[in-house]
Amino acid sequence: MKPIAAIIVFFSLMLPSLFLSYGNYTTTKEYIINDVNQALAQTILYKTYDHITVDTLKVFRSKLQIDQLKETSYLSICTEEPSKIPFCSDTMSYKIGDERLHIRAYPNCSKAAIFGMSEQKLPSILFIISILWGLSSIMFFRMKPSEKVNNIIESETISVGALHFSKSSNLFFDEARKEIYFTPMQYQLMKMFIIAKNHRLSVEEICHSLWPGKEDARDTLYTLVRRIKPVLERACNVKIEAEKGHFYVLKTKER
Repeated sequence: MKPIAAIIVFFSLMLPSLFLSYGNYTTTKEYIINDVNQALAQTILYKTYDHITVDTLKVFRSKLQIDQLKETSYLSICTEEPSKIPFCSDTMSYKIGDERLHIRAYPNCSKAAIFGMSEQKLPSILFIISILWGLSSIMFFRMKPSEKVNNIIESETISVGALHFSKSSNLFFDEARKEIYFTPMQYQLMKMFIIAKNHRLSVEEICHSLWPGKEDARDTLYTLVRRIKPVLERACNVKIEAEKGHFYVLKTKER
């Protein structure tokens, strides 16, 4: 699977979930406004009020169809001017004697409450699937070697067991095509081994190449080899072995 395919699938799941979620949220807002509008209209038809009382509010809330609104909604006598709180009913008016009064109803519920009242089951399922797909895709591509790395390894590669060295990139890789990291000095020694005939080097040759100004670097070489061994142990089935006659050889471990 190519990365672009994973991205397309991710957005094919994520975008519908977001659009559907927002659409259901908007529909619920409209349904709430319609509910307070009809409840307010029935309240006015039931009885005209020159002021709002507890009985007025009880009548209004009894006409609401959405149970969640019965705990939070309220009424307010107002002017004809638009409300500064946009989420409210239409402004309705009626006459008391010679005076015309205006009244509005306010659902008084938060965005979170509206979201909770809206249908979010299908959007949530799509959203969760898209997140799981995204995470699994990231893990897949992190674990899978890239085509570039594969091409590097397959081109001009020297191998000893499960240890691979690409001459074109000057990098070491393990059997899973993951780069093996060495310190600069470790890398120099490993490169000497990998390109040497039979992967065999004398102590004198190594010391002269790595520490040309040092009179006796045998102890330093011993320490360097000792520190490389656990790196190789973790990465591949290759080891550095000392031979009689002051030689070191890079070889595959016997099973």
